Amino acid sequence: MPSVVAWLDASSEDQRRMREIVSLFSERESRDELGIGQVRDALSDTLFPGTSTLLTRARYLILIPWCYIAGDAGGGGPTAIERRVKLNERALIATLKEDGDQEGLLGRIAGASLKNLPSALYWVALRKFGILTSPGLTSQDAIELGMPKLASDDEGDGVAQGAWSPTLPPLPSDFPKSSGGGFQLTSSEAGWLQDRIREGAAGSLLAHLVDSKPDSDSTSPWRDSSAMAADGEAGRVLDHAELFSFGMHGAALLYNLLLSERYESLGFNGITAPVATYEELLTRWDQERVLLSERLTDWNRAEFWQVVIARNPRIAPGSRRFIDDWLDIVLDGPADTALDATSRDLVARREATQKRSQARLRNEKLLASWQGASGAASLTFRWPQVRRILLDIHDGLERTDA
Repeated sequence: MPSVVAWLDASSEDQRRMREIVSLFSERESRDELGIGQVRDALSDTLFPGTSTLLTRARYLILIPWCYIAGDAGGGGPTAIERRVKLNERALIATLKEDGDQEGLLGRIAGASLKNLPSALYWVALRKFGILTSPGLTSQDAIELGMPKLASDDEGDGVAQGAWSPTLPPLPSDFPKSSGGGFQLTSSEAGWLQDRIREGAAGSLLAHLVDSKPDSDSTSPWRDSSAMAADGEAGRVLDHAELFSFGMHGAALLYNLLLSERYESLGFNGITAPVATYEELLTRWDQERVLLSERLTDWNRAEFWQVVIARNPRIAPGSRRFIDDWLDIVLDGPADTALDATSRDLVARREATQKRSQARLRNEKLLASWQGASGAASLTFRWPQVRRILLDIHDGLERTDA
C-alpha cells in the first residue's frame, strides 16, 4: 500500500508543516534522510518565526487579505463570500503574471487550477505578524468576521472588531483585476510590513534583518554581513544554527558516500563517479572541521538543546541521541571521517532505524533509482525564502511612493 500524508482536522500550523513535508519529497537536496528535521525546524522557527519553505514573496502578506476584503465587499452569506475569496485568489494569478515579475508566483504553471491557494501557505505568517487580529483565527473566521467594524466596549470607547488589521493598506479599486504593483511593495506597504514583523517576531534574527538589509547573494545567514551583525539572543541562536548545520552536513555527506559505494558495488552506473565525488566533499568538510575546531570545542551544546526544546519540547529521543553521538564524533573523531568505522556504522544504523524497509543501503531496488544526492546539501534554515521576502521589503522601503 503506498504511503499517504493526509489530514482531516488539523490546525493551520499542522497543515503548513504537512505541505512542507510534501514539498520536500520532490527536493532531493532537502530530504530529511537521517531524521533531524524536528531540530532543523525548531531552529528555523526560532530564527525566522512565522516563515516556511513555501513562502515566496512579501507582498502576498497584503494581497491575500485584499482577496478576503474584496470578497466580503460583495455581501451575502459566508458561503458566497468564501466562493468570491477563492475566485479572487485564482484571478490574482493571471493579474500577477501580466504584471511581469513572475519570480515566486504561486500558480505560475497551474494557473487558476492551483490546488493549494496562497492563503493556505501564508496563514501562519498572517497570524504571527498580526495581520490577522487574533492568532487563533481560521480562514472561515476571517470570512465571517470580515473587515474591522467599530463597536463599543463597556466604557463606550470605539473598539475595532474584525479579522484583519485596521491599518492594512487600502486595496486598489479594481482589485483583483489590478494588483496595484505586482510583487513590488510601495514604500508605505513595506513600512507597514516592517512594523508587523518587528512586533510579531521581536527578538529574532528575522526582526533584526527587517531593519538591516541582507546581502542579495548570501547563501546562508552566517555568510550574510547583516545577519552576522546580530547580537543578543538572535546572534546566539544563529551561532548554534551554523555549528549544527556544519556538524550534520558531515553526516549527510557520509551517508551519501555509503550510498555511492553500495551503488557502484552493485554495478549501477547511472551516476558518474559518485564515490570519488563524495570522498572529495568529505575531505573538504574534514579540512573545514579543523578550521572550526576551536568554535566546535567551545560550543555550548546544553544551551543549544535548551533553544531547540524551548521551541519543540517533543524532540524524538532517538533523534537527540543520534545527533549527540554524531557531534561527539565531529569533536573527537579521526581526521578522515570517510574511513572511520564508528562513523559509518552510526550513519548506517540511523538510516535503518529511520527508514526500515525503505533504507537504500538495504533496498537494492530503491538504490537503483537513486539520483546521486539524498539530503546532501547543508542546512540553511529557510534562508533562500526568508532572504527573498526581506529583500522585497527593503526594496520597497527604498522606493518613493507615487
